[in-house]
Amino acid sequence: MPDRKIWDVVVVGDLFIDEVLSDLNTLTKLGEEAFARKFRREIGGGAAITACGLAKLGWRVAVLGVVGREDGLWVVRRFMDAGVETAFLENHPDEPTALTVSVSTREDRAFFSYYGANERLSSLLKEPNAKKLMAAARHVHFACTPDRQLHAGLLHSLRNRHCHVSLDVGGHESWLMDARNLEILHDANRFFPNWREGELMTGESEPHKILRAMHDKGVTAVALKLGGKGAALLWRNKEFRCDPFPVANVDTTGAGDCFDAGFIHGLLQEASPEECLEMANICGALSTRALGGIAGFPTLSELKAALVRSPV
Repeated sequence: MPDRKIWDVVVVGDLFIDEVLSDLNTLTKLGEEAFARKFRREIGGGAAITACGLAKLGWRVAVLGVVGREDGLWVVRRFMDAGVETAFLENHPDEPTALTVSVSTREDRAFFSYYGANERLSSLLKEPNAKKLMAAARHVHFACTPDRQLHAGLLHSLRNRHCHVSLDVGGHESWLMDARNLEILHDANRFFPNWREGELMTGESEPHKILRAMHDKGVTAVALKLGGKGAALLWRNKEFRCDPFPVANVDTTGAGDCFDAGFIHGLLQEASPEECLEMANICGALSTRALGGIAGFPTLSELKAALVRSPV
């Protein structure tokens, strides 16, 4: 008998406090100093940004991750303000919440991070209550670098329990270039790499060739984020493309995670592949209107209006 679905989405992954410095003329070199004209402190990391985006669109969302004991209360409050369930967050007894300093110009960005409390995520995912929570969701999204021994069996088990599973591993080069990790991707319903990550995995640089190479590796559901070039989608043996959505770009932090939220939003509505890609593309673009990965994410009415202006 299928598990009772209490949540629309459970988002699993690394959580950070983001210190975002933006509106620099150029990224400084080592030994030099530059001053940002804008600053924002926000919760970040792929799990936080995708969860908050989905909650903003009206879905029932819970987040599963680890925060610091002392600074975790601020993180919890920010999630609660965004409408995300935090009862399943764990406090690390010794480490602080992970921290990222994001420094960006209008064209590029650099990140400096401390992994902190996230080191306990793998242990958390082994606990029965965590597995029970994930099984109670229609969709489980992993925003982290999966461990082959743990996650391969976990993803397969979730799919057997009628959960749709998606995965965004971020820019971890060693993981992306290890062919043994393909077995994990085979157990995911959707994979969300960006252009650079696709290149690392396939050795190809053109989006069509990246998607065909992924298909040849047995990964047949790939939404490829192309930044200012829009996005591309491999769905089974078909390819779809959408052009970039025009927006006044302020900060690109978290745009890829917002793309993920838009795509999952489409999946939850049982939208067509083209519609899912267009929603994802719009959410990623509109998120760049403000500093950080959360403030600029569109409301449901804004997304609907943008879809009218950019029909599939």
